[in-house]
Amino acid sequence: MNNDAEKIKLFKEVLQTQVYSRSFEAVSLALSIQDDEDRDLYLLDTVHWVIKNKNWQQAYGAAQLMSESYEKSEALQAVADYLASIGHLEKAFSIYTEAEKSSLAENISEWQQAVLLHKIAKSLYKIKAVFKAGELWDKAVAIARKGEDSSSSQDSMDSSSVLAEIAENFAAEERFKEALSISQKIKNIEKKERVLRRISDYSQQIKQVA
Repeated sequence: MNNDAEKIKLFKEVLQTQVYSRSFEAVSLALSIQDDEDRDLYLLDTVHWVIKNKNWQQAYGAAQLMSESYEKSEALQAVADYLASIGHLEKAFSIYTEAEKSSLAENISEWQQAVLLHKIAKSLYKIKAVFKAGELWDKAVAIARKGEDSSSSQDSMDSSSVLAEIAENFAAEERFKEALSISQKIKNIEKKERVLRRISDYSQQIKQVA
């Protein structure tokens, strides 16, 4: 079976069965895909599918078979999120660290690195790992600011979007000083003005409740 399209078709059929005993078959099919990007995408699908069956070890194994990519960081975070949800915090922290490392791979653009770090930081903040979450947010902001200086206008705009998302997240957590500090330096004027309005909305909601 040399055709990637055939392998992908069979892979999707396996996942649709919801028969988790076929997880090794799913991993094998995903691994056999020749195209690197497609292979990582379908391995990521496998990780999410296996986690539904609460088999984090196999999900973790599938994640480790991926190339250093955006998808690998997402896969590792999914495993860590599951472990955190069932109280295995020590192992979760270890895998969050692996996800962070993968997020900084050289082949991942700066705005994507910042997105991944922001996602991991939110997960860490959720389980009260506040200091580590803060470190990752600082790193995400620094990388996104660098991305705003990209020669690519699209990458620059995407980097501004990430900064706006981080700022709005802080505003939603009532961390207005940090939200304003980030948003006021956003280079894309449209993104900057929009997130400043959102921060103002959050602030007004708090005053109304109070």
